[in-house]
Amino acid sequence: MNAIQINNLSFFYENENKTCVLNNINLSIKKRDFAGIIGATGSGKTTFALCLNGLIPNSINGIFSGTVKIKGISTKKARIAELSKTIGLVFQDPDSQLFALTVFDEVLFGPENLGLDKNEIEKRANNALKMTGIYDLKNRETHSLSDGQKQKVCIASILAMDPEILVLDEPTAKLDYKSTKEIYEILRALNKKGKTIILIEHKVEWLYNYANRIIVMNNSNFELDGKPNEIFKKSSYLKSIGLEVPQSMKLKEKIKKLERKISQMTKGDLLD
Repeated sequence: MNAIQINNLSFFYENENKTCVLNNINLSIKKRDFAGIIGATGSGKTTFALCLNGLIPNSINGIFSGTVKIKGISTKKARIAELSKTIGLVFQDPDSQLFALTVFDEVLFGPENLGLDKNEIEKRANNALKMTGIYDLKNRETHSLSDGQKQKVCIASILAMDPEILVLDEPTAKLDYKSTKEIYEILRALNKKGKTIILIEHKVEWLYNYANRIIVMNNSNFELDGKPNEIFKKSSYLKSIGLEVPQSMKLKEKIKKLERKISQMTKGDLLD
């Protein structure tokens, strides 16, 4: 069974034009995938993320068709609270997700709502804080944190619920290099421990170095899907939809060309 199975998914927002944001999407996400989703602004990536945890169609109005199954469970038939045990969503803006006064209260909230006993709740919260490297912040007020620290709190609050699948919508958009690297290292460690990661991101350089799969969204659908090296070689197509090729990949290609040139020159000298 795939971690996520999507068939013929379409979604229209109920505005005057009935804007089509997702159009007949079919996609499978395997367990332990680290999949990066890229696409131009407005291509439907965030709407797609909201479909994964059931906010669409259960809380957000619109015209929804097709099926989204999370470990075999249809999002149309399951409550959001039930789905949250399996899939967690981290939003781009941490301030839109944080609501508790302190870090520890924020991270406690999820497992408390799962109906766990007090010892298990506190154990999960403390483990999540340690995993994200912010245990020393547990008694801090959330409003006093930096953007990077807030984003780690959001991730910790999801981890405390121990979902098998994590969906993150541009979690490093406001972060500097150091904080971005810390977030990616956390995600890599979680992926190695068996978590399935789906990461919506504009920072293609990071996805190239961390993800094992890149999915390109354009025209309300997924137009490319493959390994990072395969996808980012299609530079002309990516440029046509406003996406860049990672600089580290460009550098590797230049080095390979230089090595081939040196090798040919060396062979020529030996023949002489």
